[in-house]
Amino acid sequence: MELKRIIARDAKMAREKAVSMYGPDVLVISSGKVRGQAELIVAVDVEPMNQELAVAEAFVPTEVTYQNPIQSPVNFSDVLVDTMNKNKRQEKKEKVIEEDSLPDNTNMKIDASSNREALRGREIVDMVREELATLRKEFKLSQQMAMWQGVPISRALVPLKNALQEASIPVSLRALLIDSIQNFEDAEPAIEEIRRLLSHALKDAIKPLPLEGVQVIAGPSGTGKSLMVARLAQLASVSMGAQSVAVISYNDMRAGAWNQTQLLSAQSGVDCYRANNAGTLKLLIEEHAQRKLIIIDTPGVQMAERLNEVIMVCPQAQCHAVVSADASQSTLRRILQTLQIQWHSFMVTKMDEATQPWGLIQLLIDGNVSVSACSRGEGISDWMQQMATVDLVQVGISNLNLSSNDQHAEDIRSNLAMSSSRIAQLASQQTGAIYE
Repeated sequence: MELKRIIARDAKMAREKAVSMYGPDVLVISSGKVRGQAELIVAVDVEPMNQELAVAEAFVPTEVTYQNPIQSPVNFSDVLVDTMNKNKRQEKKEKVIEEDSLPDNTNMKIDASSNREALRGREIVDMVREELATLRKEFKLSQQMAMWQGVPISRALVPLKNALQEASIPVSLRALLIDSIQNFEDAEPAIEEIRRLLSHALKDAIKPLPLEGVQVIAGPSGTGKSLMVARLAQLASVSMGAQSVAVISYNDMRAGAWNQTQLLSAQSGVDCYRANNAGTLKLLIEEHAQRKLIIIDTPGVQMAERLNEVIMVCPQAQCHAVVSADASQSTLRRILQTLQIQWHSFMVTKMDEATQPWGLIQLLIDGNVSVSACSRGEGISDWMQQMATVDLVQVGISNLNLSSNDQHAEDIRSNLAMSSSRIAQLASQQTGAIYE
């Protein structure tokens, strides 16, 4: 008998294969599993061999075709030493792993944060340089307009004129305001003239608040962009329903920025999403194209680059700059001159903290941009959909340092009166001594 091995997918197929190959009388010795297949060991009968074939297949020894090497006798001690040396465990060389070659996620995070800090520091340096350039320009203009100080003016208007000169008003606007009060005798009519003049110049600086389409909110860091986004989302959710509004936080890697967006959106019940690159932003805009309003919140660092990426993804998006009411003229000019960005409107924040809104007033008088929203506090409901220009003018005028000037003039007059009385007293004493 002879043993045969059969491999099939399962035991049934293996038995069928054995029957088909060796007949129904095949004897199964064992069965098992090998690498997921069925293995069958069967015994089959071998036909008997006749004598002639058996004699023909007699064993024939193989001739030796090589010679055994003649080895000289070796000492047992030498063999033992060689064997021990070969089997001796060799010491592994110490591998010196450089620290720099190890991937460190902490270092990667530190590098990313340091890059953001470096970009932020570079923007601050550029801002300081622009501020210094603006100060030098205004200083030169002030020197050229120094002859205006010699124009005679009413004594009651001197405190107002000094307050206008001390306030952070652009030189051209300051010259216009001082020239407008030259013919007045009292301070109150002069202040009313300034208020009327500024209100008339700002009458076309208001634009309605957009509540449809794709609206992009941008601006410097710390101006309240995320809070303004939450205010717009709440207003739109009340008028159109929360399901018609979506908020997208685009590429804002600041610590806690995404958590803040989620908390503010939850207060109004609006869905918020996060996009870390332009591809994800495009998918989100296409997915929520049926919504009436999509608000995109952008970071303050690399503002121009982020806005250009959004415009490339969605060319019909409208850009709005969020600025504080106390923003300097150079900061506003830098935002306004952002390359390839057409600003739809400005949104003013921190009106309750503002003391010198003259840079914003000058920008609005120039007519380069309009204001669509204004906020007065830190609450979501502390804002106005349309800012009244009278309020902005009132903030600037009410913070003019008129009281200190009046007190200073009163102190001068009292000192002069005391000096005059002292001189008269000394003169009378001197006259009495002469007569005696």
